[in-house]
Amino acid sequence: MPETLTLPNAPKIPLRRYLKQTKDDALVAPATVDAPSTVVVDHPDSVVMPATNDFEKWLNAKPQSVTTINIPAGFSDQTPIKLTGPVDGGGLVHITIGENANVVFQERWTSTGSMLGIAVAIDIAAGATVNWLAYDAFKADTVLLQRTVNMAANTTLNLTVAGFSQNSGASLLTTNLNGDGAEATINVGVLAAGKQHLGYATAVTNFGRKTVGHINQRGVITDKAHLVFNGIGHIVEGARGSDAQQENRVLMLSEHARGDANPILLIDENDVTAGHAASASRVDQRQLYYLMSRGVSAVVAKRMVIRGFLEAGLGEIRDADLKQELFDAIDETLVNADA
Repeated sequence: MPETLTLPNAPKIPLRRYLKQTKDDALVAPATVDAPSTVVVDHPDSVVMPATNDFEKWLNAKPQSVTTINIPAGFSDQTPIKLTGPVDGGGLVHITIGENANVVFQERWTSTGSMLGIAVAIDIAAGATVNWLAYDAFKADTVLLQRTVNMAANTTLNLTVAGFSQNSGASLLTTNLNGDGAEATINVGVLAAGKQHLGYATAVTNFGRKTVGHINQRGVITDKAHLVFNGIGHIVEGARGSDAQQENRVLMLSEHARGDANPILLIDENDVTAGHAASASRVDQRQLYYLMSRGVSAVVAKRMVIRGFLEAGLGEIRDADLKQELFDAIDETLVNADA
């Protein structure tokens, strides 16, 4: 686990306001892991983390509970390794993936509480292929979540984040393409409702040569919720032949809903390709009219449009039961919004 966790520049995400909400000492219980016996898992005892208004100090305070998962070199199994966060707290998780491993990972959080701090650090060794699904369904009031991924040479990461939580807060995802030939695709699908204020800062930095970093963020907003997407693509000097692309799109269903899509490209090298797209819009009335003209009710037509919009961010989810669970959450949220 890194000694410090740097918060990226995240426009319009009120990190200071969230940090002021840290309450008294919070119990941090270890996560549970369902994995083959060849995967080494260390489950520490639950500990108490001291309260502080500094996120980094809060997450790195001593003593602390760190669940470590070590996937050995050459590991190959398409059965998902499942990480489940505690029901009543946050936590710290450090995952190492060995050389040439081929792994499928599912990470799920449904924690309750007033203020949660969560950090997940992932180190991927050379030649490994990782398909990662993170399902965030927090029931806490406020959550600050940071995922940090470090990728060695010739690694491949396909990471999907499904944000279907009830909390406000910030999700900070940083991917470092450290080795030559590393490739990462980051998909984010978010549903914000009620009075939620959610900020997602997703950053990919191309350090190695001929690295590829793609960000695709899609969000749907109802009621009086506010959703901010920040996409940060950075190609550093020396990362020749690299590619950085991103899309940040939000769809607002209510006149009181607010969405922000902020694409940021930082290019310090000439021999590269880079691009971005961003949009914040209402439901396309032409699509609704097309569906309704063919006998689909207005309510069902709206749900179909929204599902299609979010599918671009959640299309990599191959678990049929989990995808159905996500779409059931969408339907339930829309029913409550229409009530």
